Amino acid sequence: MLTSKFRKFRLGAGVAGIISLFASSAIAETLTLFDLEALSGPGQTNGVAQANAVKLAVEKINESGGLQVGDTTYTIELDVHDDRSTPTAGVTAVQKMLSYGKPVLMVGSLSGAVTGAYLPIVRDRDDFISIVMGAAITLTAEDKALYHPRVSVEQYTTSTVTYIKSLPDVKRVGILTDNKHSGFVQQTPLLQELLTKEGFEVVGSEEFSFGATQFGPQISALVRGNPDIINIRGYGGDVARAIKQARDLGYTGQIVSSSGIVAKDVTDAQADAAMTDVRDLFVPLANDLIEGARNSEEAKAFEDAYQAAFKEPSGATSLSAYGGVYILARALQKAGSVDDIPAIRTALDELTLDEVPEIIEPMIPQDGGRIFKDHQSYFALVVRQWKDGRFIPAGFVE
Repeated sequence: MLTSKFRKFRLGAGVAGIISLFASSAIAETLTLFDLEALSGPGQTNGVAQANAVKLAVEKINESGGLQVGDTTYTIELDVHDDRSTPTAGVTAVQKMLSYGKPVLMVGSLSGAVTGAYLPIVRDRDDFISIVMGAAITLTAEDKALYHPRVSVEQYTTSTVTYIKSLPDVKRVGILTDNKHSGFVQQTPLLQELLTKEGFEVVGSEEFSFGATQFGPQISALVRGNPDIINIRGYGGDVARAIKQARDLGYTGQIVSSSGIVAKDVTDAQADAAMTDVRDLFVPLANDLIEGARNSEEAKAFEDAYQAAFKEPSGATSLSAYGGVYILARALQKAGSVDDIPAIRTALDELTLDEVPEIIEPMIPQDGGRIFKDHQSYFALVVRQWKDGRFIPAGFVE
């Protein structure tokens, strides 16, 4: 249901409330947490911001005295690997982690293409857990090594259709998709099916490649179909460039994306004047929550801490990354182990929102208040619009 009313979700102490992570112990050790991030390449803008949020959460835990699991207190040490926004580099990094011969606890994974590339290697392993903080993918219980406290790509699809249904006088839809984004590519048939079922005409479906700078042929092909709205699916930097070029080519209709565009993307693409009648459906960013009066105190505390540490605003997946570290930390405590992977998985399966008050995003609790259903979390999505040089919340798709 599309609504402009900001429904209040349960949230505990947030950034300020690091509870019971540390208790005095005679035993102190170091716990290595692997972090796979897009620190270079086309995904760099969001990848660096995601890595920063992981670092912030780890620093908060360590500054509180460490992570107590059973009788042992751990100082968390990050081992960061750059996947360079490419599946090959991501697979190489994961293989290196596994080569040490010890259980792997990993966070990160911005790119769906990278995640999809290493997933077959680790899916059934009993010595590997990945908390996927970015990647618009959809996991199932069969993907037992991965947990996704981030909106699923299927939720983007259904929410996009819900949003388009709410618009008056929209009958014809064009689709433009990043063909390297495996999640969106896999969802294209479902998107077309749902739109058709709701009575819309899909006038064209075009593709571009991750990191593209030219979109003219694809946009021209879509515009020939006279769409009322174009749905652009990809990463923020690419989407901003596509929006700019669509306007340059004379398209004046509505545009909706699911990319988490940030102000830097718009600025870099020189797209400010092109953003009229553009909406972005995404997991709320910190400023969306602050301005929408939704978990606003916790979001502001996080954003203030992030900007104090890194001298710039947080990114599209920063809140998911911050919360994801705490989800893993609480699961380790619940399992009473940092290396019994089956026990940690059981803990993740049973973990509830009440047990992780540091989650700031509007996560929708599953059965029994659990965070995950078949390794996947679900969220209310914000409808964001560009105004006066920044994005502001215009409503939510529940």
